[in-house]
Amino acid sequence: MDINKVIIIVLLLVAVVGYIRLYRHYRRNIKKVTFLFDAIDNGDFSFNFPTEKGVKEDKILHKSLNRIKLFLQHEREEQMDREKYYEQILNAVDTGILVVDSHDNILQHNQAALRLLDTDVLTHMNQVKGKLKDEHLAKHETQAMLKDKHVRIIALSDVSHELSNQEVDSWIKLIRVLTHEIMNTITPVTSLSETLLTRVTEDKDLKQGLETIHKTGTELLAFVNNYRRFTHVPQPQPALFYVEPFLERMALLCNHEVEISVSPKDLLAYADESLLSHVVTNLLKNAVEAFKEKEREDKQECRSANLQSAASKKAFIRLQAYANAQESIIIDVSNNAGLIPDEVASHIFIPFFTTKPEGSGIGLSLSRQIMRVSGGSLSLLQDKAQGITTFRIIIP
Repeated sequence: MDINKVIIIVLLLVAVVGYIRLYRHYRRNIKKVTFLFDAIDNGDFSFNFPTEKGVKEDKILHKSLNRIKLFLQHEREEQMDREKYYEQILNAVDTGILVVDSHDNILQHNQAALRLLDTDVLTHMNQVKGKLKDEHLAKHETQAMLKDKHVRIIALSDVSHELSNQEVDSWIKLIRVLTHEIMNTITPVTSLSETLLTRVTEDKDLKQGLETIHKTGTELLAFVNNYRRFTHVPQPQPALFYVEPFLERMALLCNHEVEISVSPKDLLAYADESLLSHVVTNLLKNAVEAFKEKEREDKQECRSANLQSAASKKAFIRLQAYANAQESIIIDVSNNAGLIPDEVASHIFIPFFTTKPEGSGIGLSLSRQIMRVSGGSLSLLQDKAQGITTFRIIIP
């Protein structure tokens, strides 16, 4: 009976020891599996379980865990590659994309959205609610599910270029028809009057009348030829050039003190320097004329308070050049000679429109046409708080 008790006790001890060892082995394996998934959650794939040492069962387990790690690592890398691929596709399109959750948090956006909304950071819709009302931005919104959450996908497109192109094309067609008809009518009259002038020697009244006809016709032909320039912008011949020396030359030509700021100093642009010089020169000329007009208006002021405030404000013309986030070259031509009234600003790029008594109405429209043909743009920006008018040239 004693022997049986001893055997039972020994067996119980063996069972307890076996259970403890099995439990410890189980716990170690659980810790290994837990370590595997914790490391993967943290993006750490640098570990490997040893497969050369230990008991056979451990080697088999370690090999299996290493296979699981390699499989999940491969899946993670493929997922990251897909995300980079999709991100590159999103950043390559001109359409702005915003992914917005139910709390108006912006979960994702592309570079086009930053450019169209003119900002460097997008985190919440409150940042851009005002800008989304811009009539030049076309918006399309769809609903989707992302990780069991409702999101809005907002697509933004800049239609200003299309609208501008259609408008310019319409003006070009109209101007071509008008110039053709006027040239066909006036050229024979001018030529005939010039011929008759050579034959008339005695009749002073007739000669004076012919001279008037000839002079008026010549002036009208010159006027028409001026507008023909709008429809016949030469094909740009772009080349690399340094922006700062270019702007310094433009400033010398305008015969007025000009502030120049270029960042970085060795900023390069790829454009037709000759055509661009026409645009910048015209904008500087307009700025100088704006100051002259302001001086004339100030002299006509009768109230001393207005005269003192005008005198205390330092006048400036500023040329500023830099590269934006999209690596386009920006040239801002600014002055504080006074803001352009809204009713005038909406028409300044229209051919024939001018507020100057002797203006042709071709300068700004031709400048915008040059930038359009060059693949860039010319736009008006006004800081009403500071009283600063800026014409912005964008060179892609």
